Amino acid sequence: PIFRTGHYDGKGRVGDWLLAEHESNKRNFPGTYKMAVAVFTTGPYVEMTIARGGPMSPSIVIDDDGEKVALWRVPLGEGAVAHVALDDCAHYARWIFDDPARSNGINLEVAMDHVHYVDLAKAFEKVTGHRARYVDTSLEEYWQSGPMSAYADQVAGYSADRNDPASMTVKQNFTGFWNMWRHSGNNRGVIRRDYALLDQIHPNRIRNVEEYFRREDEEGRNAGKGSLWERVQPENIAPILKIHMDAKRAVSK
Repeated sequence: PIFRTGHYDGKGRVGDWLLAEHESNKRNFPGTYKMAVAVFTTGPYVEMTIARGGPMSPSIVIDDDGEKVALWRVPLGEGAVAHVALDDCAHYARWIFDDPARSNGINLEVAMDHVHYVDLAKAFEKVTGHRARYVDTSLEEYWQSGPMSAYADQVAGYSADRNDPASMTVKQNFTGFWNMWRHSGNNRGVIRRDYALLDQIHPNRIRNVEEYFRREDEEGRNAGKGSLWERVQPENIAPILKIHMDAKRAVSK
């Protein structure tokens, strides 16, 4: 129960059902069943670590010596998040269609890396030249002052009924989310990835958070958005998740 995460469990059950039906149909209708089926499983976007409104959004704090510091204060402990780089997802999706002999019947679980946030902060500091720090926090403190604390008691889902026994609050849902990643350090815990397979499928994939930050910093500068450090400042940081983008569009209209 400590790992229960509604938006993961729902997707997982549908995926398991599809693959089970697929195996059953292959077995029972070997001469006529021709459909190919694959499930594509991602994970938290690494873009969420530099975006507003998500479970691992950064904050900018002033250190004791008056210098600004990028801070990730999340209840991760010594665990790691199997972050996905969005730019790599298209390649994996294309592979599923291009190589059905290998992809048919599998759940392709992808990630950039199992990112420990101590390493994330070090990479950010190395790329930007500005201080960065990861601070492990308790779940209690996270839900009191973390990036999702303002809507912790809201129902997790667009049309969910709070009175439905299957409903979860945002706090309940993302408590399971963080517990899961707390127990996934070094690719040896609850969530694991076959990085050797991912290297075969996408040899040029983004492999670590420092590489991602370097690309993001360069692309942001070239696009006129500013450096990575400038883009995480409170006045500039932008959302990435659909729910926040939808709200932004609604306000603009």
